[in-house]
Amino acid sequence: MLKSVFITATDTGVGKTTISYALAKTLIEKGLKVAYFKPVETGADPIPEDATLLSKLTGQPIDEVVLYTFKNPVAPYVATIMEGGDIDLEKIIKHYEYLVQKYDFVIVEGAGGVLVPIKENYTYRELIKDLDIPVLLASRASLGTINHTLLTLEALKDANILGIIMNGFTGNDISEEKNPEVIEKFSKVKVIAKCNKSENPANECYEKLKNAAGLIL
Repeated sequence: MLKSVFITATDTGVGKTTISYALAKTLIEKGLKVAYFKPVETGADPIPEDATLLSKLTGQPIDEVVLYTFKNPVAPYVATIMEGGDIDLEKIIKHYEYLVQKYDFVIVEGAGGVLVPIKENYTYRELIKDLDIPVLLASRASLGTINHTLLTLEALKDANILGIIMNGFTGNDISEEKNPEVIEKFSKVKVIAKCNKSENPANECYEKLKNAAGLIL
């Protein structure tokens, strides 16, 4: 059984936190002690909303969930330029290792897409490599997702990709019908869940992931 997964996405606002929440809830209900870890959260004005939401679900203290917060909703490296401060990569890696030892399963969430910079010349792609962690990719359902998803998978060609979760199906975009099939055909990576647009997206995705959790673990 896997001990951890890194959730990244094709872009910002695709649903990484929704998927993190849904997966954490699924695993907790299976009896696992689950940790959520977002190394850096930007747009924390005044609080880190993603970390706060997940900490309430997992029961973790907030300082175990997120190590660095910044006010401006920008890439972590950009935030350090705008607001000052530095991000210690070794601290992030050691904290991840601590969580893996303490919990049954650790969900790590990035910020934005996989090539978002954390420090100069260091992106989430490099962090995934340094953590040696398998990846779940969140992608949109709508027009444009084929290109965005395949580009992201190309950037992650050396990573262990567990699968793709496509989010935000509306039934109104004609491309939605064939996008999953085409992405699987070109990438050889399985779309393990398709989540509909909903007023309660975390619950919607949870319902879809309940039956797909075995494909992840």
